[in-house]
Amino acid sequence: MKNRIDPKSIVIGILSTLLFFSLISAKKSIAEWDEISVSSITVRDGGSIRILSPAGDNTVLITGSGAAGGTIMLANALGIPSVSLGANRDGQGGFVTYNQQGKVSSHIGTGSKGQGFVRTFNSREDPTIYLGASQQGGGQLTTYNELGNETIFLGTGSEGIGFLRTANEYGKMSAYLGTGKSNAGMVLLCDRDGMTKWVEKVD
Repeated sequence: MKNRIDPKSIVIGILSTLLFFSLISAKKSIAEWDEISVSSITVRDGGSIRILSPAGDNTVLITGSGAAGGTIMLANALGIPSVSLGANRDGQGGFVTYNQQGKVSSHIGTGSKGQGFVRTFNSREDPTIYLGASQQGGGQLTTYNELGNETIFLGTGSEGIGFLRTANEYGKMSAYLGTGKSNAGMVLLCDRDGMTKWVEKVD
């Protein structure tokens, strides 16, 4: 009796061979992709998108796994952070820059009470300038010395009055120029310990 060729076996054999070669081809193609063009990419469950330097360090990291939302982090060729953009733990937006050592050099963001601000820092991450809204809601500009002590305050006080206050290297007030409690002008000078020595008011 002649052996009968089963058409199903032939089809299965051909399909199995094609599947084997397609898997080999797919692995090779994935390894050699130089460009991908898509209309959208969806990353779920706290995933991330990374771009690596030739040394394998993150240069771009986009993640949505933060406690408050998404974050974009840019790094230099050594993998040290240079810029971050995203939300903080309270869900408020912020933009932070870093120096070549990865320390914060400036911060533009939102405070705990929803007020906007700009902060700058020295190479040790000590504050140097604050520009923005105060806790009371008024505007202010504050500068600090290398010890972290306030040297100048220009802004709005808790009573809604404007004033300029200067301080010595120890943070003790040295002069006040602005508005008094009676809404009239006032000038005040202090000694090195911050004690008032001379006052001139307009009644």
